[in-house]
Amino acid sequence: MTDESWAPDDDLRAAAALLSAADPARRAAGYGRLAARAAPGDDALRAWAVDAALGRTEREPGGAALAALVEVLEAAQDARTLPVLLDLVGHPDEVVRLAVAKALPFVGEPAPDSPRVRALLTLCRDGAPRVRDAAVFSVGTLDEAYSPAVRAALHERLDDEDEEVAEEAVRGLARRQDASVLPRLVDLLETYVEPHPLTLSAAAVLGRPELLPVLAELAAERPDDRRITAALEACDPDRREERAARAWQLLEELAARRPDLDAALVWPRFSADLHLELRHGPDPVTYHADGLLSRAGRDPSRAAAAVDADLPLPSR
Repeated sequence: MTDESWAPDDDLRAAAALLSAADPARRAAGYGRLAARAAPGDDALRAWAVDAALGRTEREPGGAALAALVEVLEAAQDARTLPVLLDLVGHPDEVVRLAVAKALPFVGEPAPDSPRVRALLTLCRDGAPRVRDAAVFSVGTLDEAYSPAVRAALHERLDDEDEEVAEEAVRGLARRQDASVLPRLVDLLETYVEPHPLTLSAAAVLGRPELLPVLAELAAERPDDRRITAALEACDPDRREERAARAWQLLEELAARRPDLDAALVWPRFSADLHLELRHGPDPVTYHADGLLSRAGRDPSRAAAAVDADLPLPSR
């Protein structure tokens, strides 16, 4: 429901007016304008955009207009839209299914074997390569998508006739610590003049020393590429040990200096990033641990002092 104290501006009203146009292209343009405003918008704007678009789903026969409507639902990230997206998984129009595959990660609660995960697994087997590509990518972004069914679906796509789909499957399995894809991951790193950022991220998450030779070659060719350096450091056991030791020392320094912050180190699933999480007031505060240490010259004491200065003790 829309906040009654909030009202749409003239641009939003004009966009909504286009949704009633007879020409599908004009309706698509209206949905596009709503999606563009909803993506960075506040909760009230997003709710209003959903209210404007959601009831028109059954009136849109398909094509670009319905796909653009789905983009509004994706941008709004409103739980009310999940049933509509699930109903559109089997839509006969490829462009609509593509939009649904892109939208599902942004709608619904993160839970294993959730309806959105099951829907994406269906789309991973879609007849259209670009729909499969989007679905495999979307599955790879969901932290809760870790079940045997997900892993089996990704393995199935390793032999996909479409090269980009297979590459997404390699990255998705590497991020899930599946060492069986090491040869394929090495091949991806060697094949392209400039490896895809997601391939480098997957290599960093997998963190296996078998990747060191190819990453060392890439680092020699592009010494200023931080993504390559990060992957190289993540796969080097010695550097990982040094990184862990510095992070642990930072945690101990903070515990001694500011026990009120209740500091903890967190390594999110499917990520190579180490986070420093703190309690300061009612809301948690998160630092990228490596970035914090880098700014402090890799000195844990200086990093702890910087956090102390950032988060003053509450006044009494």
